[in-house]
Amino acid sequence: MGRNNSISFSFSDYVKNKPFREVLPWIGGDLQTLRDTFVIDFGKSKKNKKIFFPINKILSKKFECDYLLGFLELPENLKSLRGFVIVTHGLGGSTKRFGLRRISRKLANNGFGVLKLNLRGSGSARYLAKGNYCARCSSDVISAIDYFKKFINLEFKDFIKMNNLPIYGVGLSLGGTILLNACLDYDEDKGEKLLDGLACVSTPLDLSSCSLCIEKPRNSIYQKWLLHRLKNQLWEGFNDEGKLLDNEKLKIKIRNLKSIREFDQKFTAPSWGFNSLEDYYIKASPIFRIKNSIKKLPPTLFIHAKDDPWVPYKDTLNLRKESIDKFTIFITEKGGHNGFHSINGCWSDEVVENWFISI
Repeated sequence: MGRNNSISFSFSDYVKNKPFREVLPWIGGDLQTLRDTFVIDFGKSKKNKKIFFPINKILSKKFECDYLLGFLELPENLKSLRGFVIVTHGLGGSTKRFGLRRISRKLANNGFGVLKLNLRGSGSARYLAKGNYCARCSSDVISAIDYFKKFINLEFKDFIKMNNLPIYGVGLSLGGTILLNACLDYDEDKGEKLLDGLACVSTPLDLSSCSLCIEKPRNSIYQKWLLHRLKNQLWEGFNDEGKLLDNEKLKIKIRNLKSIREFDQKFTAPSWGFNSLEDYYIKASPIFRIKNSIKKLPPTLFIHAKDDPWVPYKDTLNLRKESIDKFTIFITEKGGHNGFHSINGCWSDEVVENWFISI
């Protein structure tokens, strides 16, 4: 377990005294992974402000009325506002996912303003932008964060002037990959970073190794489930643009997709200007850029489980060699993919919250 030397003793003590332990019946990586799928969320956010973020057309500097959709959740007492957190979802997800809503609610209940961000083409934002997001959709994310900074400077200028409020990021699964890439692609102005801190939970750092992992026979059900969600995003997007009405070849092409790798090869990579699947996987994998561009990253927390059935943990483990002062890394024996369900609730949510408070 690697730790940032600048972390306060209270956070170190917290993690030391509260290690992750599985809770019945969620025993093993698979049940930990699937637990949130079985749960019905009856909680409601008390303060949600809808925000539309203008973004340019994919691979263009031209604005053609594409938008991302975000929901800002605020704490009850704005006088104790600690800062803001941008939360991004994973592959085939949206702001409707239970895990994203749960950590957002927890952060809001503990003094943070939380922006739940739908990436391009996801969830209720499907019809606001053409195309779908990818692991390196940095232009979308950077535009959204820059817009959000201007928004909060106007809406909360008095609080920001008094407290110099930070802006953090939480990336769940592929959402962490996307935020890492955005930070690495951000053009620094006077040393300013895109975010003041970033927490990545079960985040893929090497897309190729993740693709090979999800294609293992034991993961066939997972792959079908994820692919079904991705196909639906494609289907709804093309239907909205009218491309499917008389295009039988496109219908068959989508229907016949058998793997996430094939989805990325035929749709994701070409739509975002990558020369091939391999070109996309290499250029969109943060692991290959972190070492040379580590100064662009803010203090970053990584949480990963060894029994994650989707994303191999060794790339996260190997980050310890890069910069012990920059990264805080927790590798647990158990926890699954974006699971970490314990007797006291979601352990990773607790760790992320306490880490933000400590930095």
